[in-house]
Amino acid sequence: MGVYLDWAATAPMDPGVADYLREVALGVGGNPSSIHSFGEAARALLEESRLACAGILGCEPSRLFFTSGGSESNNIVFSSFLRRARPGHVVTSAVEHSAVYEPSRVLEKFGWRVSRVGPGRGGRIGAEEVAAALAPDTALVSVMLVNNETGMIQPLKEIAAAVRAFERGRDSGGPPRCRGIHIHTDAVQAAGKIPFSLKDLGVDSLSLSAHKFRGPRGVGILALSPTGSGLEPVYVGGGQERGMRPGTENVAGIAAMARALGLAHRDIEKNHARAQGLMDILFRAMEGCGHCRILPECRLPHPDWYSPYIASLAFPPVPGEVLVRVMNDRGYAVSTGSACSARKKKDTRVIEGTGVSKKTAFSSVRVSIGPATGEEEIRAFARDLMEEAAILFKTAS
Repeated sequence: MGVYLDWAATAPMDPGVADYLREVALGVGGNPSSIHSFGEAARALLEESRLACAGILGCEPSRLFFTSGGSESNNIVFSSFLRRARPGHVVTSAVEHSAVYEPSRVLEKFGWRVSRVGPGRGGRIGAEEVAAALAPDTALVSVMLVNNETGMIQPLKEIAAAVRAFERGRDSGGPPRCRGIHIHTDAVQAAGKIPFSLKDLGVDSLSLSAHKFRGPRGVGILALSPTGSGLEPVYVGGGQERGMRPGTENVAGIAAMARALGLAHRDIEKNHARAQGLMDILFRAMEGCGHCRILPECRLPHPDWYSPYIASLAFPPVPGEVLVRVMNDRGYAVSTGSACSARKKKDTRVIEGTGVSKKTAFSSVRVSIGPATGEEEIRAFARDLMEEAAILFKTAS
């Protein structure tokens, strides 16, 4: 099958987690809402999984809701504001994943004003810039924790502190101008890769998706803080997940997700150090390639700003899609960016947001790694990538 270097799109399921998924799917057949013994067994496993995930994420079990994935979790947060009596104001970043960007556009269609804060150097969203975008009727602030194309780790603690200061009126010294701003973060690319908790980040909600940390696809989490402003979901039905996400729970998927999250959390420091070593090998090789640009260009001087699991490389004027296809023929799986838009015309919104030209962004490819990526695989990939890029560069020039 070749070498898989597209872990940011989806991570191969851990074999042990896959075995556990099958075990639960075949052995726990009851509906967790049923009151007979089969249902009680399913309910017990569901709540055991909730407790385990809540412990890792630093939230109360009663405030953790199981969903179908990160996109649904994000949509629950955004769509809940459609139930407000009148439209208000939303602040988000200009480099969000489509799972946040598109829901923000839906709010706009219903009369909400949306301010999209542009990043500064290297795609970093500044707390001061977010604070400057706030307004008296701001109801929601949403900034992702780790960018899915650049790997930038956003300063969520500082952003949350700035929003809370605005709520208290500290910047003007006057009375509070607004209260109850809900702070949300898409933590999909952070879960199991960098340490964080809901409490430490200071946010009201976060979303994650199991298949990004070697769990099954089609299952995720929406976690809420105990003090955050309430959400009013638009979904209705059987009342499962305390009405936040009605529908019979995917018990096997949820249990497998909890198992995968536990494994990722257990090995988070070891895996992080290993990923950093692999990226260092790749970057050293790319620095010797005259045709390659490491994006964002301030990444190398500031490695702590970025997740070592994701990197963007550009080879202008070679189109990124061409390089993806050529490397696929050589046995390597990389991407041009988010898998959600890979089959559409290349969307360069996020990469351009880091300050590079559209031409360079159009030439970018994303390389993303995981715990199963080998050092020799990275060395071979770097060698073959430079070889193919040199050929394509001559053709395109």
